[in-house]
Amino acid sequence: MTRRLAWILDALAVLVLVGMALIGLATTFGTWGYLVVALVATTIGLLVVLATRRQPLLVLITAAPAVALVAGGPVAMSSGGIDGSVPQMLADVMQGIWTGWGELLTTLPWVDLAGPPAMVPFLLGYLAAVVGGALALRSRRVAAPVVPLLLVLVAVLLLRRPGGTGNEVLDWYPVGFGVVAIGWAVLRGLRTAPGTSVRGASYGRVARGATALVVLAAALAVAVPLTARGPTSAGETLRGRSNALPDLSELDSPLRRFRTFTEQWQGSPGSVYNRVLFTVAGVPRGSRVRMVTLDSFDGNQWLPSNDTMPDSVVDSFLRLDTRVDNPFSGRPVRARVDIGRRYKSVWPPTIGSLTSFRMRYADPGGRRNDLRYNLATSTAVLPSGLTRTDPYEFTALVTVSRLDETMPRWTGPGLSSIEMDTSILAFLPKVLFARIPPMQKVFVLAHWLRDEGRYSDGAAPGEEQYQAGHGSERVIQEFLLTPRPVGNDEQYASAMALLANRVGVPARVVVGAVVPRGGRVKGKDVHAWVEVRVHDGSWRTLPTREFMGTTPPGRSPSAASPPMLPPVADPEPEEPPLDEAQQAARDKQRADEEQVRTIVRSAPWLLLLALALVVPALKAGRRLRRRSRGRPSDRMAAAWTELVDHARDLGIPVAVHGTRPAQARALALVGALGEGAVGDLPQRADDGVFAADEPEGGVVVAYWDQVMRERRQLGRGQPVWRRAWAPFNPVSLLRRSPRSD
Repeated sequence: MTRRLAWILDALAVLVLVGMALIGLATTFGTWGYLVVALVATTIGLLVVLATRRQPLLVLITAAPAVALVAGGPVAMSSGGIDGSVPQMLADVMQGIWTGWGELLTTLPWVDLAGPPAMVPFLLGYLAAVVGGALALRSRRVAAPVVPLLLVLVAVLLLRRPGGTGNEVLDWYPVGFGVVAIGWAVLRGLRTAPGTSVRGASYGRVARGATALVVLAAALAVAVPLTARGPTSAGETLRGRSNALPDLSELDSPLRRFRTFTEQWQGSPGSVYNRVLFTVAGVPRGSRVRMVTLDSFDGNQWLPSNDTMPDSVVDSFLRLDTRVDNPFSGRPVRARVDIGRRYKSVWPPTIGSLTSFRMRYADPGGRRNDLRYNLATSTAVLPSGLTRTDPYEFTALVTVSRLDETMPRWTGPGLSSIEMDTSILAFLPKVLFARIPPMQKVFVLAHWLRDEGRYSDGAAPGEEQYQAGHGSERVIQEFLLTPRPVGNDEQYASAMALLANRVGVPARVVVGAVVPRGGRVKGKDVHAWVEVRVHDGSWRTLPTREFMGTTPPGRSPSAASPPMLPPVADPEPEEPPLDEAQQAARDKQRADEEQVRTIVRSAPWLLLLALALVVPALKAGRRLRRRSRGRPSDRMAAAWTELVDHARDLGIPVAVHGTRPAQARALALVGALGEGAVGDLPQRADDGVFAADEPEGGVVVAYWDQVMRERRQLGRGQPVWRRAWAPFNPVSLLRRSPRSD
């Protein structure tokens, strides 16, 4: 193989392996354009390596960063700078190198191929090409060029979005990467075997090429069908672990200031009761507009928070690009929102679960880049706040929200940020220990609140004692445990959510509005409601009419009646119990299914392990065959050949077709063979081969024992990595053994 052809094959291998490693980002970027950027960067990196191949390594180290800065703008960020200025282009690239990784990790898929995140695939491809290409061109080490490409694969696995790619074959792309990497290492081992005196023999080329093709074809034929049948697990990634909003409690809370939306005394500061807050167009009347979802209670107030659902990987406030890969299903809608002058909040009103978001006007200040969205709570936030100059439009999926008491509750983990006041237990014993399903307990408590409670904003004459707030003291001591609960949406929704969580049904508070005729949402349209989680993992709305009283408080309120339970003494359980035989059958079925899934997940990796062990197994079989088969003279010659083959596997230069004394001297020159064995071992082999009579069996056994002792000592002066690679090095297997006569 010519040097030019070898370099072409190495370059193609780098391109293919970079492409296969970056397949994992297909679930992160919105288009396959990121892969084009990475492959173009890889090509540029390979050209840099090729252009500096005859120069000192320092030249490559100096040139590589300079080329990355110059090429990064037009290739990755599609930027030549403002007005084509080079300084601005370089500034964009440097900013992308510094911030691209963080923005990628804190952005919901789909990530736009623009701005700093676009530098991530560019850098991965470019660095892999420069380092891997330099090692392939400047080093004869077989596996060295694979190492930087393997590091790129590891980086992608950490950066990728949790879960599969959506394509069962592509889900196993690391296995394909491993197969191609092994094949490349085998081919490099065939052509860079050191110390071979005969190079380029046609028989050797054909045999080596055919063997490599058989190995790769067998690996692909077994790996692809196995891996195509089973999806991968979500695995561990870095995505979403960096919270974009470290302290959400400092932001505006519509629930904390709920009384600004209610009718207050004349001239009350901040009142927007009869003021237009925002206008929604394009959605049916009666649609629920969500301002904020509050899924964390710290004892003082309900708050929006990150990472409150232990079973979810989409429960953090992350950057929102143009489109969202929304995992939920529902009825698609398209809406336009115009913000009114009196809307003073950081929470953009939305409907359903977003699939796209777009500012309708130019955004020269880049405020759109500050937008964050929580898929699990369907809540958006713009920390810098919204103004009349920020109209926007979005598409979303409106999911089913119907809820009734017959629905089974969510049986997985609940919200992780709910602090319950122990005094609430005094209110609940009868309901807590009732033999009814948890969801039915929620409706019992809701109807008790509705029937016994009274509604007041504390604004009417004589009602000033009903204070705002939704901490434990206000909601429990001054609301639930009073003779007659009195409050507004703030207290009712807060109390209802706490009660639902206490009886084992995950619940959260939502502040929003129901779209009126004409879509003009005023302060009086804003309400708070409760969402609870049902058995399929979805969140369903518990309407305010189910738990909120509307009767104003009387002058002399009478004591409230305790919650009345349904007249069912021993209701049917949520799931009929299984007898021992049925339970055993179900457990066995689950164990069998888990075993099948484990086998399917493990088979490709076991295949790679088996492929790695093929070479050591073949060498062990060859050594046994050499020692036990053939005439005694052939076995003595094979013993010396075994020693020479092991030296070649270690990377020690020794001529394959040289005489045994010449080979012994070559081994002695590098200190691989002791002085006593330099003349003794080859001479004894020659005597056994060329003597008139066959050597005795004991002589052959003793010679093999001596050779094996020397063989074990061959690697003592070699680097650790050479000694570790020697058992897997295919050089001695795939080249013709030296003649013994």
